[in-house]
Amino acid sequence: MNIILSADYEVFFGRNTGTVEKTLLEPSQLLCDMAARHGVPLVFFVDAGFLLRLREDGRRFPALMRDYERVMRQLQQFVAAGHEIQLHVHPHWEDSHWNGQSWDIDTRRYRLHDFDESEIRRIVCSYADILRSVAGSEGVYAYRAGGWMIQPFTSIRQALLDAGVFIDSTIFVNGSSATIEYGCSFDFSNAPLESHWFFDDDPLLNNPEGAFLEIPIASFRVPPLFYWRFVMAKKFGGDKHRSLSNGSAIPATRLQLLKKLTCWTSSVVSMDGYKASFLADALRQYEQVGKTDFLVIGHPKALTPYSLQRLERFIVENRANEFVGFGAYRGLLAGRK
Repeated sequence: MNIILSADYEVFFGRNTGTVEKTLLEPSQLLCDMAARHGVPLVFFVDAGFLLRLREDGRRFPALMRDYERVMRQLQQFVAAGHEIQLHVHPHWEDSHWNGQSWDIDTRRYRLHDFDESEIRRIVCSYADILRSVAGSEGVYAYRAGGWMIQPFTSIRQALLDAGVFIDSTIFVNGSSATIEYGCSFDFSNAPLESHWFFDDDPLLNNPEGAFLEIPIASFRVPPLFYWRFVMAKKFGGDKHRSLSNGSAIPATRLQLLKKLTCWTSSVVSMDGYKASFLADALRQYEQVGKTDFLVIGHPKALTPYSLQRLERFIVENRANEFVGFGAYRGLLAGRK
């Protein structure tokens, strides 16, 4: 079994995005320290639009430029340690700005699809370029859509190819949005059940001749009882269940919460917070059905002392498996255009 440990390197949405130090630098360093102890690679999907916005607005606000420089140094350290940095796109940074005290987050254009074809190409290529300034010319070739917003893929396909991207890791089997957020939704309920697959213009359609490889995020069916325990841990679990970040997520809607507390739902397999408690069970399920890939998602901003402890135990208990990055799959795409 190939195990991929991936983390979306981003700040929070909303009014309380959290500071760069507490939301990105410090929790990411704890994650890297753990990886170093056990000799495993990590994949960081970096919100490159945030980097460009830090640099642009940093011309007027020196504190932002200092944050930009610290983030870039950390990304360089990731690469030097053998970790990967890959492309994560949240295009709302095109319209969001620092007001001198906090971020004014504008989500009216939340998806890449909200931009025209030339703008999509500019965004994707410029975001990939800033990451390649750290990772090298051949170092950025995998993509994860911000907010799962990859559909319809035809709108962004050519831009990804132009940017040298040929692996996607956005899909999780049976995933769907319970509500429409920022005027959009996603539905992965018809995703293939294979460990990975090729596709061309739709990541939900297996196409052996396709130009792209999908390596999906692992998914796990979660009973309502899990979320009741989750709520109790957050409310009464103390510091070990508190995020290491000083930012805060936008609260779930009442409909989202009701669905999770009353129905079985499909979740990504995650190293974040209390969800790290089912890492081992999810892997066991994947092994039982003969899967060959197990991709874990996470976010430095959402790590807790509890989740780091559970993740480290998971790594220690599964050293018989192969911990890899996306570089392990590049050979599958040799000769494709």
